[in-house]
Amino acid sequence: MKKTLLIAAAALAAGVISSQAQVYSQNIVGYVNTPLILGYSAVCNPLDNANGNSLTNIIPNVPVGGAGPFDGATVYIWTGAGYNIVTLDSGQPTGVGDANDINPVSSPVINPGQLFYVNNNTASAITNTFVGTVHVEGVGSGAVGVTTNTLNIGYSFVSSKLPVAGGIAAVLGLTNTVVAGNGILDGATVYTPQIVGGAFLGYNIVTFDSGQPTGFGDANDINPVAEPVIPVGGGFIFNNNTAGVIKWVQSF
Repeated sequence: MKKTLLIAAAALAAGVISSQAQVYSQNIVGYVNTPLILGYSAVCNPLDNANGNSLTNIIPNVPVGGAGPFDGATVYIWTGAGYNIVTLDSGQPTGVGDANDINPVSSPVINPGQLFYVNNNTASAITNTFVGTVHVEGVGSGAVGVTTNTLNIGYSFVSSKLPVAGGIAAVLGLTNTVVAGNGILDGATVYTPQIVGGAFLGYNIVTFDSGQPTGFGDANDINPVAEPVIPVGGGFIFNNNTAGVIKWVQSF
């Protein structure tokens, strides 16, 4: 289903971008509707909010008729060495249980620019509403503001910090700048989750390569492929096997 992205701010021209979610914002404050189908979804929180972007904002689980709509659903958050798995349970004093839903745990904090997975094993698909402000770190030249995602050596589960959709380089700004004949991201790989009907099928892998005509190669960097396209509320895994930390700067 085609949906639209609309951001309207005092110093930001209104625009419409095709995506998988709807965003309505005024003065860079608004919300994003993200469908969570039955089974697995790859999700990110594209907005800041007052309570620190904990799961209480990301997945409202207010009991209706004695049970929360997401009771039993699980959330997978990458820690750098494995997954922190929590269970949504409105019956727990914190609203969140551990992986086996035995003991209550604190609601995890999900920051803008962070990919996580939700396994919706409830009775129905639910549209989640992210509420907050567009993440801004400072005022940039010719832009309303800038935002930075730090991509350390190794694997990072990331997403755009801005609620926009499009090509990972052309629109989201993760560009492979060429210095002394080589791209600073050459050899780094992007894994986009392949989820069909809630079933996790693996990843589509592409390689940054400034020598390819498209700027991207396949998983083995043999043939050129199109750049990955990331939806609003979606994300990817970035394997930074370059020589140093990458600063992914976006401006708007």
